Amino acid sequence: MSKKGLIGNIRTFIKKLIRRKKPLQSDEVELSLPGLTIRMKRKLNIKDPHEVTVVVPRAEFRKKLDKNSDAVEYEIILNSITVVHAPRHPPERPAS
Repeated sequence: MSKKGLIGNIRTFIKKLIRRKKPLQSDEVELSLPGLTIRMKRKLNIKDPHEVTVVVPRAEFRKKLDKNSDAVEYEIILNSITVVHAPRHPPERPAS
């Protein structure tokens, strides 16, 4: 094999190697609320599309102050916070 052919084979091999490591899909979510941080990072090498959903149905932050406007009490209510990474499915019935 010539030197030129060998270099071409090495380049092809390296390109295929690099191509395999690059994910087809990647998702990253960071949700930061007082007292809570949720991070999700996904890299997938599959062709089926996936979707990320973040649901925060209830987040309440209360601060009670005294007469001097100094903080006396903090209240944080976080309820049913959800982060979902799921495959996307086609609809069961065609849209009418």
